[in-house]
Amino acid sequence: MSDAVPQQILVVDDDPTARILMQASLQQAGFVVQVAADAQEALQLFHGASFDLVMSDVEMPGMDGFELCARLRAESDVPVPVVMVTGMDDLASIDRAFEVGATDFLPKPINWSLLGHRVRYILRASAAMSELRRANASNRAILDAIPDLLFEMDLDGLYLEFHSAEPMPVAWTPEHVVGRRVSDVLPGPAAAAVMGALRSAATTGRVHGVQYEIPVPKGSRWFELSAARKEGDPGQTPRFVVLARDITERKSAERQIEELAYVDTLTGLPNRLSFLQRLEREIVRAGFLGNRLAVLFLDMDGFKNINDTLGHTVGDLALQTIGTRLREGVRPTDVVSRLSNDEPELRLARLGGDEFTVLVPRVSSSEAVMQLAERIRDLMTRPFVLEGREVVLTTSIGIALYPEDGNSADALLKHADTAMYHAKEEGRDNCKFYNVSLTQRATQQLNLASNLRLALERGEFRLAYQPQLDVASGTIRSVEALIRWTHPEHGVISPMDFVPAAERSGLIVGIGEWVLRTACADAVRWRDAGHPLRVGVNLSARQLRNAGILESVRDLMAAGIAPELLELEVTESVLMEDSHATLTLLRELRATGVSLSLDDFGTGYSSMSYLRQLPIHRIKIDQSFVQGLPGDAESLVIVRAIVGLARSFGFGLTAEGVETLEQARLLRELGCDSMQGYYFSRPVPAEEIPGLLAQRWPQILEPAG
Repeated sequence: MSDAVPQQILVVDDDPTARILMQASLQQAGFVVQVAADAQEALQLFHGASFDLVMSDVEMPGMDGFELCARLRAESDVPVPVVMVTGMDDLASIDRAFEVGATDFLPKPINWSLLGHRVRYILRASAAMSELRRANASNRAILDAIPDLLFEMDLDGLYLEFHSAEPMPVAWTPEHVVGRRVSDVLPGPAAAAVMGALRSAATTGRVHGVQYEIPVPKGSRWFELSAARKEGDPGQTPRFVVLARDITERKSAERQIEELAYVDTLTGLPNRLSFLQRLEREIVRAGFLGNRLAVLFLDMDGFKNINDTLGHTVGDLALQTIGTRLREGVRPTDVVSRLSNDEPELRLARLGGDEFTVLVPRVSSSEAVMQLAERIRDLMTRPFVLEGREVVLTTSIGIALYPEDGNSADALLKHADTAMYHAKEEGRDNCKFYNVSLTQRATQQLNLASNLRLALERGEFRLAYQPQLDVASGTIRSVEALIRWTHPEHGVISPMDFVPAAERSGLIVGIGEWVLRTACADAVRWRDAGHPLRVGVNLSARQLRNAGILESVRDLMAAGIAPELLELEVTESVLMEDSHATLTLLRELRATGVSLSLDDFGTGYSSMSYLRQLPIHRIKIDQSFVQGLPGDAESLVIVRAIVGLARSFGFGLTAEGVETLEQARLLRELGCDSMQGYYFSRPVPAEEIPGLLAQRWPQILEPAG
């Protein structure tokens, strides 16, 4: 392959943006690129020009990438490399790609800065394969003509004649070989392979494909041997024509191809396919020996923020650093030497994205595995220095054990993954074992999601409103909308159960839209009845990632809801998931005139600099801090700090979870201008709100005891 001649690449993708980005990246790398918007256009271009490589998306309307690859292979005699560009990372998709003739696959999202290098690597590997095929074809012809090394030998392994068409990398000459036995010329394993071939040829007449390795001053050389029995007079000692072909380069190419299939090119660790195959072998061995083994599933908490804020190049560097740290940190000699009395080296792999696995082939106890998991977790919490920046990551780890948690590679990996998600739910930076209850819980969540799909259609949701006391006037001037669900069979279902399920399934977008519109309709009815109340509506992470929320708010404004009657509430954790995009959306929402509040403040991790940028009007003190008042000194310190912070930024302040008069008086003295909690009212239906508006709480104005 000559770098002096620009190589032709055909890019096939139905996404215009993907086509433009890939074309620009490849052209920048020095390739000549043509693009096609679908498979039919690609076939026309392919048959009308000569391409060195085809890169095709998998998921396309009409003919998909798999079918296109099969057509290219069927309609062309030229073995042009075909690379499947896909977001799929399951084993079945990868297997299908290779079955239809794909040369390689490139996972999405694509690292554009490395794309040109990856393509060159694939082209070189393909060229190596083409050379390998041509070499094999030539060797078959040489077998009947002039071989690389040609010997005549007898059944005792004595060299009778020797011929070499070219100088060989091993120091063989006729004088060195003829008249000597194979055991005097070759090392033991190689001599045994040759003698076995001679005996087989004596029986069958001919034998092919016997391989052996010979040490040389700089490494070793591989040879492939063919032997054929010569015709001779009856009773004569059998003689054989033996061809020895140097296949060292072919072996090297085979190893390169195997690395492409089984090694993660970014980190150098085994990939998913390699890990699953190794795990299956270890399961068979453990079953035979009666051993236990463990699978650890690692997911990096907050890795998405690195890609979003620092870029994918830094993200790739982080993954490489993680791989290196894992390799160095889980050596049996300094980490897990006590897992068993005879512990083999642990097996690491990168499954994709920021997911890694560790296979512990033999374990003595669950406690020892947990010690290893905790050691890995501690390793990951140490700061990473990436291009001069210090970055801190944490790790959630799930653990599955054989045979307790499964007897197949797929089952163990799935259950370790389930345990990892449980670790995330428990607060991240955590390690959890799998147990059956987790699967049962997952099944319940699936059933819950299925029921949620029907609940909105059947009108099973309703809103309750919790009043918020305005301290200055001692009256109710605002309420918070809270969703409630009554299932026809299971009765009342707690929001703590169904809201997370709706968030995970994506149903929260439709449910949140219903809550927003219903709350605004109630606010309009109260206003028309002479009760102008501001209504607070919670927004979830999914809603903030959905561009439709801004359009919904604008539609509600146009339909008659006054902006001052609507307050949108978001939590700290939601804000940090995609900080830049969320900040932009919040500014656009504020521009409509609605109020914005930061809910559950104090439980997240907002920095002072980030808090200063937020276009919010109000902070809501989380009820966990209010519940400790007035007796808990730590809660009091935290609440004082939040009050001071709100004042310095000019934010309004609402205290949640107020349940006693003492709490209410203390919070008033501290500077809270709004309160809500059971002391004032539990959440009630919309029709009961007007009846609460005449109530007063003058006792709050008295000094705290």
